[in-house]
Amino acid sequence: MKNISTLTHDLEQLWQKGSSPDPELLKVFCDNVSDAITSSFTEAVSKEKRTVLRMSSLGKPSRQLWYESRDSTEPEQLDYSTRLKFLYGHMIEELLVLLVKMAGHSVEDQQEEHDIDGVKGHQDARVDGVLVDFKSASGRSFSKFKNQTLTEDDPFGYVGQMSAYAHKNNDQETAFIVMDKQTGQVTVMPLHRMEMIDPEDRVKELKQALSKDTPPQRCYDDTADGQSGNRKLATGCSYCRFKFECWEDANDGIGLRGFNYANGTRYLTEVRKLPNVEELTPNF
Repeated sequence: MKNISTLTHDLEQLWQKGSSPDPELLKVFCDNVSDAITSSFTEAVSKEKRTVLRMSSLGKPSRQLWYESRDSTEPEQLDYSTRLKFLYGHMIEELLVLLVKMAGHSVEDQQEEHDIDGVKGHQDARVDGVLVDFKSASGRSFSKFKNQTLTEDDPFGYVGQMSAYAHKNNDQETAFIVMDKQTGQVTVMPLHRMEMIDPEDRVKELKQALSKDTPPQRCYDDTADGQSGNRKLATGCSYCRFKFECWEDANDGIGLRGFNYANGTRYLTEVRKLPNVEELTPNF
């Protein structure tokens, strides 16, 4: 009998068996992808402020959510490449759902809504009776799922989100089903209740933090940039859309300075030795 422990093997067998999707399954997939594309472009131009506290945000840093909740705070605008990455990430997750169904595994209770003291969210599904979240990930993030080290380094708050769904369902065992966006490799990472946060306590903590006039302490300390004497943002901070406001006191009050390295932009909080690459920060 198939269960979630055989999932990756069963996915590998799909192409060897020459499987083809049921027309109804394919229609659902196409409809969901169409909705994802439409939403991506609609959200890009929408002026409507999104609800800050949702179950998907419970695992995110309190300071980040504090900035997000302020009307006076203008976040860094997402460029087209970032929006495109989010969009095809969503499309990959929809593809995963389709493939899991094609492989003969049950997918039930999709998008059920839950509520913790007014904080709402929608679980992804149950696969073979196990509460799951479908994710797409880059190589570095994927390795944390594959090696089961996500609980040690979770800047996007996936564990907090899953904790809320598990709490509402009274589940002790859950799992992430994840595809590497670069290699196509799929892994299943189990997550036990002992590794989760208490979502009710977290909701109370966040509501208190967001009600204050000053932000909580910084989410991460800056780190040494090799042997240069410079200091840079931690990885979790570099992804945040509020990093410039949060680190406005960097570089003796000048603010963050960004440099265009081959592996992406590096944001420095203290520059003692000028990097030998293009600086992206205006006015320098």
